[in-house]
Amino acid sequence: VYYCQRYLVSEAKLRDYLGTRLYREVEDAEERAAMADHIPAIAARLAEAGLVDDREAASSKLRSALRAGYSTSAAVNNAARSSHVDRQIVEAQLASALGEALPEMDDEDRDPAEEGARMAGLALKRARRGPFRSGGGDEKTTTRDINWLLRRGFRFDDIRKAMQVDLDDINDS
Repeated sequence: VYYCQRYLVSEAKLRDYLGTRLYREVEDAEERAAMADHIPAIAARLAEAGLVDDREAASSKLRSALRAGYSTSAAVNNAARSSHVDRQIVEAQLASALGEALPEMDDEDRDPAEEGARMAGLALKRARRGPFRSGGGDEKTTTRDINWLLRRGFRFDDIRKAMQVDLDDINDS
């Protein structure tokens, strides 16, 4: 109960946590196996009590990934994996999470084709990278910033638009 009150967890994440604690704290294999049978029932009872919520846990991880500068597809993958929730549940939370995590993206007249470039630009701005770097940049820092965005799941066309550079001028180093 303490863990559920302290953290937003999904039912599967709670089962995993309880299994880990049980393995770490109980040495006898027979006793551990007997106690492990009770873990799914405990997780289900805490879910019924409202202390465990798959949708809220997924939404929390999704908002965190979006604020950290990940693309929507990478953020959904990270949130599904880290909260132990199905991808469909996370995708259902995407619209509200985008509005909460990135209020700058909440325009009615936004172009879906430009959404990736705009999100990449916001990620650069929040991290003070690319054109938002305070000390200026050179070819090496530009390459690092491009690779940083690539690791966060952005498409190359979106990165080019967000970085406001002609990528043909940058060496492949």
